[in-house]
Amino acid sequence: MGIEATLETLERDPVFDIDVAKFKSKDGSVIFTLELPKDLVKLKKGSRVQLDLGEESDGDLVMKGVVYKVDDGEKRIEISFHGLWLRMSYKKNPFELEEGKEVYLVMKFLK
Repeated sequence: MGIEATLETLERDPVFDIDVAKFKSKDGSVIFTLELPKDLVKLKKGSRVQLDLGEESDGDLVMKGVVYKVDDGEKRIEISFHGLWLRMSYKKNPFELEEGKEVYLVMKFLK
């Protein structure tokens, strides 16, 4: 299922050789930032994506990581993909994740 989101910003990290992409869900209830290797994806402001966190499946970008934090009190999720981070804040948790479990990020670029 996943969530549909729009790329709000794509910036180069001033210290590390990575890009930091900030997305907002279509309904505004989920905001997430995703660290990516520099120039890995060719997205620009306004690009739309479908993001899912769960089992491995086909997508334009697929990354395997470990759920580091699920905090429903602070309404935050953090996942590490071999040192690259996904940090998500939400009004209602869109994914069923457990800390310490492996998870796949599957992102499809929408037209």
